[in-house]
Amino acid sequence: MVKTVPPGARLILLALCTAAAAAGCDKAQLLAPTKSTITLSAPARILPPGGRTEITAMVVEQAGTPVQNGTTVRFSTNLGRVVPVETQTRNGFAVTTFFSGDDSGIARIRASSGGATGADNSDVVEITIGAAAVNTVTLRASPGSVGPQGGTVELIATVVGENGQALQRVGVTFNTDQGRLSDTNAVTDTIGQARVTLTTAQKATVSATAGTKTSSNVTVDLRAGPNVSISCTPASGTGNCAAVQASATNNTATVLFTVKKVSGSSTLRTATLDFGDGTSQALGNLASDATITHAYAGPSDSNSRAYTATVQATDINAESIAASTVVILTPKPTITPINVALSATCAIATSAGQRCTFDADATGGGEGGTGNAAIQSYTWDFDDGTSEVTTSGDTTAHVYEEDGRYVVTVTARTADGRSATGRTEVLIELD
Repeated sequence: MVKTVPPGARLILLALCTAAAAAGCDKAQLLAPTKSTITLSAPARILPPGGRTEITAMVVEQAGTPVQNGTTVRFSTNLGRVVPVETQTRNGFAVTTFFSGDDSGIARIRASSGGATGADNSDVVEITIGAAAVNTVTLRASPGSVGPQGGTVELIATVVGENGQALQRVGVTFNTDQGRLSDTNAVTDTIGQARVTLTTAQKATVSATAGTKTSSNVTVDLRAGPNVSISCTPASGTGNCAAVQASATNNTATVLFTVKKVSGSSTLRTATLDFGDGTSQALGNLASDATITHAYAGPSDSNSRAYTATVQATDINAESIAASTVVILTPKPTITPINVALSATCAIATSAGQRCTFDADATGGGEGGTGNAAIQSYTWDFDDGTSEVTTSGDTTAHVYEEDGRYVVTVTARTADGRSATGRTEVLIELD
């Protein structure tokens, strides 16, 4: 089969055949004729280190027709490599592959063939590699703060190019003025993000750099933590709960707790008061101060008994804190027995009945072994079938309507529930 060679190409072939007569004219390269135009293109103009893209050279003659199939095109680059370096056209197109390698920068890939030239540098295509393509670095911390005692956050740097394209396999350097980074360097992933962790117990300012671009500073702050207070006073009396005497009657003492959310505290989710005696009470979120009354059992011997009351609070960030106070119960006081002496004075009996006046004298029962207890009420039983009578005073009267011997009793009761009984006997003889 005989091929038709354009006139310009014949001159090039003749020169090549003359120079390479020993090798034979059939082995000479076919090159583009003079005044041909060569134009390079690439589907990707930004590559990560170690990336690749196809490079296409379109070669047309002066008349605008594709050069002859098999025309050799040679490729070169100042950065990275092209494989193959030489390839032949088909329908005017020659294709090779550019490999970016590990270095960042701008690769200038050029194509040449015989007398072909590039109009307005169309025979050169530029591909930006790695960090050289960085246009913007943004940084964020997740979460944006650490707890009041410190903690760990993830730092995420996002690296993009001029066209907003996420850049992968780009090295990023992280910096912080406080705390400890898991690594100062990281490489972006397929979505252009590089990640490290920061552990700090102080407010920290962090940044990230890729190529010649540095992110804005990001502050990782310390969050406000939960803060509560607890205080205790006796339910009756004044002072604190450092020495609350147990009751003489039931060996218990009642105290009053006040639990507050301290100013500056974070928002609480829950609070619970543990009384230290095996019981507890939920207090909610302490939106307002809580007042709690609680009774403790006193000591069983002559030694004091201590309880530690603890309020445990947890905030909306799951941070917790505890505050405590100590309640000390001293032994109950020594109490003397209550003695009630009952006396009666009866008037002269008549056919209508006999009126008797009764006086109760309650002594003893004071705390500390001395004094008299305060009597709250007296209950009288006259032993004649009538109803009992309760008075606040220690004197009463009763009229008997039938002869007989009656045993009258009175029961004196204190405000704290103690009681004692006195008796006397009256003889009734009516006219």
